[in-house]
Order: sequence, then structure tokens, then C-alpha cells
Amino acid sequence: MDINIAEYLDNDSIILDIKAAKKKDALTAILDHLADNKKIKKEDKKEILKVILQREEMGSTAIGGGIALPHARIVRIKDIQLSVTIFAQGVEFDSLDQEPVYVVALLLSNQKEAGMHLKMLAALARMLRDKYFIQNLKAAGTVPNVIALISKQQHAA
Repeated sequence: MDINIAEYLDNDSIILDIKAAKKKDALTAILDHLADNKKIKKEDKKEILKVILQREEMGSTAIGGGIALPHARIVRIKDIQLSVTIFAQGVEFDSLDQEPVYVVALLLSNQKEAGMHLKMLAALARMLRDKYFIQNLKAAGTVPNVIALISKQQHAA
């Protein structure tokens, strides 16, 4: 079963207009956006951030090439939540290659969804390892363009 990443994205899960210099600030801003758009509950933000940061302590989810895939499985998350954020200035994310991160794909799922969670991470990693795709995402400029690029990239893979 192939996973269609684009099915998990909509206008409220693509973020183009936030600025952050460091990992925690970037993750906090993403979670604020998701809560403001009712993708997650406001009262769950602190717990989600804590779990994501604990995961980051085990090893950065910044995989190089300007990409980070922070993720967490959390009891209070009912449905898989995927968010793609593009940081025009780049964010310090403790990346393996010591380079700034420009594209953050945040994946949140319920603790019972281990299999789907791993399949989503694998699909995201495959899609995001294409450096030309990342350049196109960084240049996309609008939310509909980002969604269209992701959909096109998924079908090309």
C-alpha cells in the first residue's frame, strides 16, 4: 500500500510565513500554527513539544540536505497530522551535515499507529531526499504551489 502524502496536507498544514532561528523556536511556531488552525488542541501543545524535543535529544531528525523530519506518537493525537513548513532563512536544527534546515515535515500520530507512522516517515524521507525537489519547494512561494509540488513528486517516485 503506497501512502499518498498529499492526502494528509491542506492549506492549513503548509506553513510559509514564520521565522525562527533555532529548533525549539521553529517547532513551537509550527505547533502554534497547527493549534491556531485546529489541527491540534491548544492544550496539547506543551506535551507535543516536550515529546518532540525528547525525540530530538536521542538524535536530531535533521537528516541533511536542508531537511528535518521531527515526529512523535502521542496518545492525544487522534488522526495523523502532517505539516510541511518552509523556512526561507533556514533554521539551526543540529543537522547531521551542520547545515541549516529549510524544510521541516512534522509528523504526529497516535501511539497505536506505529506501522502507519513508520510508513509515513519512510515515504517522506524518500520524497525529501531529492535535492531538486527541495529547491523547488523553497521557491514555491504559495501554499497551493507547495501542495502541487508534493503531489507531483509523490506520483513521480
